[in-house]
Order: sequence, then C-alpha cells, then structure tokens
Amino acid sequence: MIRNNQIFIKNEKVIERIIDAAELNDKDVVLEIGSGDGRMTGHIAKKAKKVYAVEKDLYLLDESKMNLVDIKNIDFINADILKMDIPNDVNKIVSNLPYNISSPITEKLIYFMNNVRGSLAVLMYQKEFGDRMVAFPGLRDYSMLSVFVQYCMNVEKVMDVSKANFRPVPAVDSIVIKMRPKEIKIDDDFLAFCRVIFQHKKKNLYSAIIDSRTKLATYDKNSIREKLNKIDEASLRKKVFYFEVPELINIYNSAVNVGLWIKDAGQKTKKTVKNLQEN
Repeated sequence: MIRNNQIFIKNEKVIERIIDAAELNDKDVVLEIGSGDGRMTGHIAKKAKKVYAVEKDLYLLDESKMNLVDIKNIDFINADILKMDIPNDVNKIVSNLPYNISSPITEKLIYFMNNVRGSLAVLMYQKEFGDRMVAFPGLRDYSMLSVFVQYCMNVEKVMDVSKANFRPVPAVDSIVIKMRPKEIKIDDDFLAFCRVIFQHKKKNLYSAIIDSRTKLATYDKNSIREKLNKIDEASLRKKVFYFEVPELINIYNSAVNVGLWIKDAGQKTKKTVKNLQEN
C-alpha cells in the first residue's frame, strides 16, 4: 500500500549500489532517514553494527517492523528527523531522503557530520537538487548550495537514478550523492557573505558587491568603491558564479580586511541552505 505520496525504490540493484557506496562494516552505526517500509533498512542492517531507522509515518514504521522482525540490530524511531537530535554514535548516513525536506535536512546533516571524524553519507536526492550540490563553477547549476556543500564536504556523484526505478513512478529523476566532511571549522560568517554576493551570481564581483550594499558595512557607494580599489582588479571583473570555494574564501578575507564586511555582523544573512537552490 502506498501512503502519503511515498515513493519506494523497486530496483534491488539501485539499493545494492547505494549500500556499496556507503562502505559499510560491522562497526558502523547508520542513520536511515525516511526508512519507509524497510526495504533498504534490511540491507543496511546486514552489514552494519546498528541502524537507526527514522520514519515519520507510523503506519510505514509498523510495516517495516513486521517485515524486519527477525533482524535485531535496528532501532525503529517514529519521529520527524528535523525535530529530533541525531544519535551521537552515528558515523554513517544512508537514505533515500524525502525530497520535500532536501534543504533543511542537508544543512542539519552537514553540521552534524562536521563534528564526526570519518563520517560518511550516501544520500538520494531529486536530480535537480543533487546536480546543484556537485556543480562546478561557471555552470548554470553552480549556486550557493554548491558553495555550502563543497566548502564543508568532499562530495561526489555516485549515480543518476531514472524515475523508472521507483514505485509509483515519480515526476522526476533522482541522483545519489556521497559526502565526507572536510576537516574544517565551518565559518558561518563566510557563508553569510557568500550568500549575499550569490544573490547576484551572474554579475561580476564589483557589481555584486555594489548591489549588495544594504548588507555591507557601509551603504555609501563612494566609500564602497574606495574600499574595492584595494581588492584585486582581476577578481572584481570575474562573475561571481565562476569563483571556486578557495577563491571565495580569499575574497571574503579581503572584504573583511578592507572594511567592506564586518565579521559576525551579518546575522540576518546567515541562512545557509534555506532557498539556496534559487541562487
């Protein structure tokens, strides 16, 4: 029975490739989000030490309990993942994510994984969203979402998944993404600055900064131009969505040093993932 617009993977080979990409072993504690009727949960449990199977729909959770009654290393949790704390012993995350929460759950998982050395996630997304996560600078899909993910994570595409592999057949294709956290302390102020300039991502950096003046340290155009004269001219001529993450870090540091951006002052702009697919 299909409930609440749930869509399930029907192709076992897709599930096997996801499991293989997760590099599971008998020491891993795995979080599965949106475990549904348990068809992927059982595969994970066979290779992992423990699985937290989180499902918001109580009917589906009860169905998965019945389907997997003989498997003892699964902790079934009836909860909204966005409202619960991720168990602190989790080191891997393997999920066919509910696509309607892609933005907030990606943000939550990235901040969680940043604090778990050696963690890994293999996640299925709607293809359009996942393509933005792995997009290169200069591509149409390169966006603030790309910057956020690639700043925090080593990220790669595992595979595209045609909508024909699901039951019922959805309207969109999917993509499987693999992520490992970089050994950095996430700087929310840097992300806030990037979000500001990526609202004008197809303009050159000079124009993007001028057009972002309401969120900068000064609103005065002449003052901004004077400060911009202290920044590398070649960078100012370059369009925002052509910058790689290391270049953006350098630009951010320059903006702070010349007084265009006051560190920790951009509180109202510090939303990292929400609506990032629009930028």
